[in-house]
Amino acid sequence: MLGTQPVRTRAADSWASQLADWRRFFDPRYRAFHRLALLQGLMVLAGFDVIIPFALDIGCPPALTALLGALPVAGGMAQLTVPRLLARSNGNLRGLTLLATAIGEGRGIIYCLLALAVAAGLIGSLPTLVLLAVVIGVAGVLSSVSGANLLAWYSAVLSDEDRRLVVPRLMVVALTASALLLFPMGILLDLLAGMFGLVVYAVPFALAGVFGVAEVMAVRRLPRPGRVIVPERAMSGQAPETPAERQFLFISTLNALGMGLTPFLSVYAISVLGLTAGFSMTMSAVSLVAMVAAAAIGGGMLAHGSSARQLRASFAIRAVAVGLPLLALPGTLLAPLLMYATAALASTGFAIGQLAANERLFRLVRGPTVIRQHGRLLFRTSAAMTTGQVTAGIVLAVAPMGYPAFAALFGASSALRVWAWRAARTEAPAPAPAESEAPAAAAPAAPVPVTPGGG
Repeated sequence: MLGTQPVRTRAADSWASQLADWRRFFDPRYRAFHRLALLQGLMVLAGFDVIIPFALDIGCPPALTALLGALPVAGGMAQLTVPRLLARSNGNLRGLTLLATAIGEGRGIIYCLLALAVAAGLIGSLPTLVLLAVVIGVAGVLSSVSGANLLAWYSAVLSDEDRRLVVPRLMVVALTASALLLFPMGILLDLLAGMFGLVVYAVPFALAGVFGVAEVMAVRRLPRPGRVIVPERAMSGQAPETPAERQFLFISTLNALGMGLTPFLSVYAISVLGLTAGFSMTMSAVSLVAMVAAAAIGGGMLAHGSSARQLRASFAIRAVAVGLPLLALPGTLLAPLLMYATAALASTGFAIGQLAANERLFRLVRGPTVIRQHGRLLFRTSAAMTTGQVTAGIVLAVAPMGYPAFAALFGASSALRVWAWRAARTEAPAPAPAESEAPAAAAPAAPVPVTPGGG
């Protein structure tokens, strides 16, 4: 009993420390960040949790859903252009981010108009799918640029201590909002779809349009990041990658390829297991709840722990998660429960992995060079994920639609996560901070207080 006391004391101290961090996070100084994270979470209504059931209901072949998913992912490669755009705009990170957010987050309005048009018979299913793909592609590019720029923005206006406190918890706030909204919306759509048809999809899309406009206003109220310019040496590729950076990029690329090969769980649930669109959305809500819990715990651990070890653990969790659907056989009573378990585990791995990857990048690269390195990371992972999704689409189009094709993709995805987990066993040393490198912007000890209506 005496031997367990120190362990209990450490555990109690850890929980007390995390609770103290959460109290600090909810300080009014960070209110502008809270507001933005909340609205980003509400934008789940314009995400694939709603788009995929809508696409399937208007006649999209399941094989093409993988290609729809590849469109926004491919947009991540556009982040490589941001350093040049910053140079051309004299480091106007705020202006570029506002522009990308205003256009990309307005997609809910267009989705709403498409749902109303197809429900009224004004447009056929095929033109709707084409227009849907175009909007997804354009919004994917802009949302990718906006999201990556916001990470650079946070780095510019927050000190390292404040960034480690605030940024992981912003993800928790966003995911909590998504889960609280998506679960009742899924039940509501399931109840109303039989009575009103496709027009019910206009409701979540219209709400997303409103939230998108509010998100732009929230971005305007963030503390100004100043002028952010990436050094020419980093843009020209003269800055060599360290062994730690190369390892990080390699394992991240492997994981991204595995993510691309993974079929949408909603497609598998609806097309193979015969479950409903409402079940698909409640499954998404379960995954979001799991993300909230994982992000809350993982974010607290990152403040005082190893980002590399947490990233490696996320690969193991995701390998198990995408292996479970192999046991979810059509017509079995356990299949729905296994799909819920898959969604929860996959989301847990994604949440702690995303937080660890972002923090790992910040620890490996300092100053404005992080923008360039983030662009390289997004380019490689987006290319890998797009390759995986195109491959998955081809497999589902060529092979007979059913359990074997999906099982092959789930198995390949799991194997790639195991490879990434093994490749991350040896942690390459991180470089020491470069003292000569200028910061991205003057980072105050705490965020600048933002007043309502501030520019």
